[in-house]
Amino acid sequence: MNRFSGKNVVVTGGTGGVGKGIVAAFLDEGAEVVVLGSAESRLEALRREMDSPHLATARLDLRDGAEAIRRAAKDVGGRLGQVHVVVNCAGVAVQTPVLDITEEQWDQTFAVNLKGAFFLSQEFARQMSSAGGGVIVNISSADGFRGSEALYADYCASKAGLSHLTTAMAFELAHLGIRCNAVAPGPVATPMMDFAGDESVYDYYVQSMAQRRFSSPEEQAKAVLFLASEDASNITGETMRVDGGWMIGMWPDPKFVPKE
Repeated sequence: MNRFSGKNVVVTGGTGGVGKGIVAAFLDEGAEVVVLGSAESRLEALRREMDSPHLATARLDLRDGAEAIRRAAKDVGGRLGQVHVVVNCAGVAVQTPVLDITEEQWDQTFAVNLKGAFFLSQEFARQMSSAGGGVIVNISSADGFRGSEALYADYCASKAGLSHLTTAMAFELAHLGIRCNAVAPGPVATPMMDFAGDESVYDYYVQSMAQRRFSSPEEQAKAVLFLASEDASNITGETMRVDGGWMIGMWPDPKFVPKE
């Protein structure tokens, strides 16, 4: 399919994991993609790996604040002429007990996961409203629903906020032709989830999901592209969980665990 031929797409957090899968999927479907990232070395590595004339990158650290975000968004919008889709995938998570989370860590987590996503979306929404509309897709997390992921209280809170922000923006922007939705992944097979070879942690996560496996970045990307496409033209304000049944809960008794 070429659902995004002639479309311009902006992705944050596109240099690794789920974000890289999203970038590759949009390129495969004909989009012109600009990836915003904070590390030039990772952006350069992405350009080499993708090796596509339809991929461009620009440096933006969401922690630099609203003005820096606005400048970057205006620059990208000026280069592309029109931005049709924005995907806010950038995110940070630092494993820290509730009693040890510092103000600095809290602020850094929210600066990337929520504040940055808001101000980037705000600026591109202004551009989209002048161009007849567009689509915003936020990458939230199943942790934003559960709120029970140990040692990630600030991350869970930021992702819950991102899902609610998605709904609020969808309500206000619909009349401008802008749809806003979110994807909430559960555990995804990325380097972040390798648990340093600890099989017991891996097994815990697998047994916590009805499908008994991690999802792939490609599966998350399919959900993002669906919500960004005309196939989802009547869907806005939703957060789609793509978690393999993680929210359903873990098998409570080993003797009832389904056979492989």
